Parts: sequence; structure tokens; C-alpha cells
Amino acid sequence: MKLLPRAKTAFYLVSGALLLAPCGFSDIIPVNNPSFETLPAGGLNMSCGTGCAFSAAAIPGWTNTPGSTGQLMPSVGPGGLFNTFAPNDGTVSAYANAGTISQVVGVTVQPRTIYTLTVDIGRRTDTAFAGSAALLVGGQTFLATGTVPTPGNWSVFTATFTSTPAQTGDSITIQLSTSGIQGNFDSVQLLATPVPEPGFFALVGIGLAGLWACARRRRSG
Repeated sequence: MKLLPRAKTAFYLVSGALLLAPCGFSDIIPVNNPSFETLPAGGLNMSCGTGCAFSAAAIPGWTNTPGSTGQLMPSVGPGGLFNTFAPNDGTVSAYANAGTISQVVGVTVQPRTIYTLTVDIGRRTDTAFAGSAALLVGGQTFLATGTVPTPGNWSVFTATFTSTPAQTGDSITIQLSTSGIQGNFDSVQLLATPVPEPGFFALVGIGLAGLWACARRRRSG
């Protein structure tokens, strides 16, 4: 199909904008021991019943309060603490009876980027739900939301924030906590997705308007 000169110009504008735009793919930000399968030196050295073991020590890769937080391999199935392990993430999770488990990731905030935290949060068969997760950035707290799991099951909770130029260089902290009843955590993941510059949308708009105008002129001709 032969394009008119103006249509060619508009076509090149749109094509160039698309080629120069960010792809929109998310980058995985490394999180230390995200599935809690790396155990402390003493391992899971305490028993919590048949098929159940835990530690109350420091969690490798994380900052936590030994004694009230640690790692747990729960009993699962009928009569167990959970119906299943967290989906697709091994047999060990983190727990907090009170206090927090946190980690400052190794990258800082970049401008115009969407950061998305996902965490599997579990509910024991014998307790109410009390777990929470959040991203802490520059004095702000972005709390993860999700569906409260039924007893013995897990749900994915998600926290999101979009950075501004003023936040560039701020640290990013992942925080897992409870209000006193045991909360369980697994499968921690943090993603960064670039946001296209405003000029990109303006350029695409100009190109599309040009294509529309040329098409209209051709039909009227």
C-alpha cells in the first residue's frame, strides 16, 4: 500500500515512538532468602509436633527479632497447622508471633518506576489471621492488600507504589509483621516496571492524529 507523504510522516512518528518506548517488562529485584529455605546455622532445631519443626533464631538475609520470629516447617494435612505448604515454594516459611521481619533490598528507588511487592501470607488452622506486609520508602508505608485466607491456607498480598523524581535514591524496605497472633510468610518477590515518559504518549498521539487526518483526506478525495 502506497502512503501519501503526510501519512508517511505520521507513520514514522508512531513507529519511532514505539521503538523508543520502554518495553514495559518488569525487572526482578533480588531479595535475600525470599522463600526462607536457607536455614540458620542450627537448622530448625525445635519441634512443634509430628512433622513440624521451627527455629527462633535470626533468619538468614533478614533482620528479625530472635525469639518472637523465625522459620517454620509446618505440619500439613488433616490435623496439621496448614492444609498445604505455600504454593510452589518449598516447605519452610517465616513466622512472626509479634514484631517484624524486614529487609532493605540492594537497590534504591529509580524515578518513574512502579514497584510491586508480592508475598504469600498464611493463616494457621488454629488461629485468626494477623499477618501483614508492606513496602517502606522515604518515610512512607505502602501496605499490601489481598484476600484474607481461610484457615489452613495461603493468599497472595500485593503492595504497589509509583516513584517520583523526588524519591530517587531512597532505600526500599520490605517489612513483614503481625499484631500478636502468629502470621506466616513465604514467596517474597519485588518487581520494578519502568513508566514511559509523558513525551512518548504525546508523540504517539501526534502520529495517530496525523494518520487519522490523512485517512480522512483520502476518503474525501
